[in-house]
Amino acid sequence: MNCHSQIWTNAKLLEPVRASYRSGESLQWTRVNELPDFVYFNHSIHVTKGVGCNTCHGPVDQMPLMYQAESLQMEWCLGCHRAPQNNLRPRDQVFNMRYQQPSGSNPVVVDGQSYTDQTALGTALVKKYNVRSVKDITSCSTCHR
Repeated sequence: MNCHSQIWTNAKLLEPVRASYRSGESLQWTRVNELPDFVYFNHSIHVTKGVGCNTCHGPVDQMPLMYQAESLQMEWCLGCHRAPQNNLRPRDQVFNMRYQQPSGSNPVVVDGQSYTDQTALGTALVKKYNVRSVKDITSCSTCHR
């Protein structure tokens, strides 16, 4: 109930989720983002490295019904892995669905340093969070198992 205790709390459509929580009975889920069986994906490493939920899942806090926001096809994933600095944010902002990348009017402060553009912030976070080199994170075996 993490998200649904805060958003869409009275939505009739989500009553089965609330009922499941109350009763302890599992829901029968309909997958929205489905990957092939040979693809390995680990949410925790992305969260730890500063990738926000809505980077991949879209604005779920504004979706009355979940939909697939991004293709999640290999080329889409590789785009991020080749330039991770474009999508990283401070770890304390990973679950913030209203997070905005830094700009002149919206600076982001990390470790006392103020950033007004995403490239500078992302580059600093790549170093701070020890994001591996492009060669390492685009190795086939990283995702194909």
